[in-house]
Amino acid sequence: MGSRPQWIFGAIADAQRRPGPSGAASVRASSSGKTFRQRARGTSSVASSETRISCSMLSLISRGRLWIKTALKTALVVPGLLQLLAGSRPAGLRVLFYHRVNPYPFDKLGPVSRETTVRPEAFARQLEYLRRQGFRTVSPEELLAMLTSEVSAANERVIAITFDDGYEDNLLWATPLLKAHGFQAIVFVITGFIGKESGEVWAEGDPSGFGRFLSRQQLRELLAAGMFVGSHTHSHRPLTGLDDDDLQAELGRSRRVLEEIAGAPALLLAYPGGDFDHRSESTATRAGYAASFTTIPGVNETATRLQALRRTEVSASDTFFLFRMKVAGALDWLWFKEAPGLRRVIGVTNRWLFRLLAR
Repeated sequence: MGSRPQWIFGAIADAQRRPGPSGAASVRASSSGKTFRQRARGTSSVASSETRISCSMLSLISRGRLWIKTALKTALVVPGLLQLLAGSRPAGLRVLFYHRVNPYPFDKLGPVSRETTVRPEAFARQLEYLRRQGFRTVSPEELLAMLTSEVSAANERVIAITFDDGYEDNLLWATPLLKAHGFQAIVFVITGFIGKESGEVWAEGDPSGFGRFLSRQQLRELLAAGMFVGSHTHSHRPLTGLDDDDLQAELGRSRRVLEEIAGAPALLLAYPGGDFDHRSESTATRAGYAASFTTIPGVNETATRLQALRRTEVSASDTFFLFRMKVAGALDWLWFKEAPGLRRVIGVTNRWLFRLLAR
């Protein structure tokens, strides 16, 4: 790999040495006698031991899920790789999407963040690969121009990088690496979560200090650093389950908040959880969004509907090999898993398991 920022490893070591958020309950012994204090210490010790065992078990389950996902995706590369070798290479604009980039200890993250967090050294390696392959990123305006004109993105090595949810680490960890490699990204913000902790808004969120969302000031810093922002709605509710009034409010309110912060039109939307339908598309258009993004893998061409653009996810379970295969399009054939019925089943299953792991 090329020159990798060395400061990042020192920062990772510091983060691992940094004590986590305080919150462990302590047992206070009364002054009534030594026996009570001994019992209290014994009870505290047993409870602490049970908590450690429980946390270790949940962490082991999370690691197991990651291992299974990596193994499955690696096996599923084969059919796509055979298509690529046969000359069937997808042409168009690929949009990558991430959630988080940080060095926080695995056990300090919530169950969802454990599976969506890409480590800074892995992110740096991915960006270096894109740079060496001759890719450049595009702004929202250029992205729209490519998809609404006859100038095909296939004629250039262009790519778009996006982040969903608007976590603070997008600014603290991802942005410096993006700038170091000459790239820009679009951060899709949940405007109702600005400045909050993920544990405040999601049952499966992170412990305090490990899942903070960008504040208004940090969003301005992100923009000043050359990044872009888009809407991820106001409260991250599945759009297909909302009535017409709530749907319009979700999209309209988010756009107004972003435009107030950025001082510029908010042109792009990313559907929460990839949940969308034709009603969501038409409402997004009426709300003023020029384009909206799904979680369906693949590339985008001029024939792709602007309110149903495709994106390729990059997560914790993607090895460097899998990242290269995703950029090449070897896993695009899995688009069918984003079909509404199957996506709903996967979503319900994941939510149930994540909440179990968050207990």
